[in-house]
Amino acid sequence: MIAVAASDGLSLRPAVVDVDSGAMRILAERNLTLPGTRTFFHWIDDAAIACDVTVGNRPTLWLDIEKRGATASIANWRKAWGGREATASPLKTDQPDPVLEEAEYCVVEVETGRYETFPREEPRPEHLEAFVGRPEPDYPPRVVGPGKPVPPQSILVATHPEGSETIYLTRSDDATRVLRLAGYAPSVIFETDTHMDEVEPSRSFLMPYTTGAGQETELRCILPPDYRDGERRPAVLWVYPGFKAGSDMAHRQHLLNQPGMFNLHLLAARGFVVIIPSMPYDKAALGDERVLADCLTDTALPACDAVVEAGYGDRDRIHVAGHSLGGWATLVLLTKSMAFRSGIAMAATSNLLSQTDDVRLRFDAIVDSSRAPGLADNFHVTEPPWKRLDPYLRNSPLFSVETVSAPVLMIHGDQDYVEIGQSEQMFAALRSLGKPAEFVRYWGEGHVLESPTNIRDAWKRIIDWLETA
Repeated sequence: MIAVAASDGLSLRPAVVDVDSGAMRILAERNLTLPGTRTFFHWIDDAAIACDVTVGNRPTLWLDIEKRGATASIANWRKAWGGREATASPLKTDQPDPVLEEAEYCVVEVETGRYETFPREEPRPEHLEAFVGRPEPDYPPRVVGPGKPVPPQSILVATHPEGSETIYLTRSDDATRVLRLAGYAPSVIFETDTHMDEVEPSRSFLMPYTTGAGQETELRCILPPDYRDGERRPAVLWVYPGFKAGSDMAHRQHLLNQPGMFNLHLLAARGFVVIIPSMPYDKAALGDERVLADCLTDTALPACDAVVEAGYGDRDRIHVAGHSLGGWATLVLLTKSMAFRSGIAMAATSNLLSQTDDVRLRFDAIVDSSRAPGLADNFHVTEPPWKRLDPYLRNSPLFSVETVSAPVLMIHGDQDYVEIGQSEQMFAALRSLGKPAEFVRYWGEGHVLESPTNIRDAWKRIIDWLETA
C-alpha cells in the first residue's frame, strides 16, 4: 500500500493505493492540510498512518484560497446592492495576525478507516513523534539522475521502511508514470498523459556561458523541432532571478511533459528558440550601491549573446518573458536594455511602494502581514520606505517607465496575491507615454492561470504577440 492525498478539487482526503492493482481507496472523510514541502503521511506500523487534518474538518485552506476572497466579495456585493445589510469590514492596527488554518494530528487505521485526532499541544502520544519530527526533503525535489533502474528524471516519492521497495514519479516525454521498484526492474503502478507519445519533441540541452560579473554558469536552450543547423531563429529569453538551469532539482519548464501552464516547448513548436538562463547574483553585494534590479543585465544579456554566437538565435528578434518574479525581471530588463524586440510580463510587480493586502484574504476581517517578508525574500529590501526609500524606487520599473524600450504584453489574474494593480499601474503609465502595450486581465484567476480555456486563450495571445511584434 502507498499512502496518498486524494483530491477532487473541493476536498483533500487520506487514501491508499494498492501497488498490485493500482486501485485507490479513500480512508476517511477528513480534510488534510497541505504540509508545505514535508510529506503528508508517516506509517506508524503496517496498520495505521499519521497525518495532519483540519480542525472541524474545514476545507483545506490552500485548496480554495484563491476562491475565498472572491466568494466573500460576491456575497457582500449582493448585500450592499440589496441595501438592507451593512457590509463594513473594520480592521485595526493592533489586531493580531490571523490563524488561517488550524490543524490537528490524526491517526487512521488503514483497514477500517477509523481515526482518532489529537491536539497539536504537547504532551502527545509517543507513536506520533516520528510523524511530527519527519524530515523535510529537498524542494524542488531532486531527480535521481543516471545510473538507476528507473529513468533519470524520476523523483523518489516513497520508500518501504525496510528498504525493499521504492516508489518513483516519472515524467517522461511519452507519459507520466508511477513506478514500483522491487528488485532490478521497475513496474508501472499508474500511467497517464500517454498522448505525449504523439508529440514531436524539441531538442533541449545545456550550454555554458559567462555572466557579466565573470562567473561561469549555464543556460538551457530549447530548439524548434524542425530546426536545421545554421539557422538563426527568433528567440524568447525566459527569465527568473536566482534560477539555476543546470540543477538536478526537478525544474520542469524545460521538459516536454510539463504539467503546468508554462510549457516552454509550446514556444519552440512555433519556431522560437527558447533561452532559459541561470541567473545568479551575489546577495551579499546588494546594498546602497547595488540593488537586485541592477544585477539582471549581468546574466540576461550574456545569455542572449551566447545563443547568438552559437548560431541559434537572431539578435534582432529576441523577446524577453517571465512570470511572477520573472515578470518583474522582464519589466526591469525593458527599462535597462534595448536588446529586446518585445516583452511579456505575467503576474508582474511594477511598484514596490504600492503592495497592498492579499486579495485572497478578503473573506474576513483579516490583517495581512505577509508583504514585508515577501519584499525581503524576493527583492532583498529589508527596511520600510520611510526609513530607506531608494531601493523601492530603483527596484520598481514603474519609476523608470519612460525608458521602456519595446512593446509590452502584460497578463494578470484579478485574484492574484501579486495584486493586479501592479500591472494596471504599469499599463496606465505606458499608455500615458504613448508606448505600445497590451494588458490582459483574466477574471477569476489567481497567480497562475488554472482554467483550461484561459490557459489556451493566454497561449494564443502570447504566440500572436510574438509573431507580430
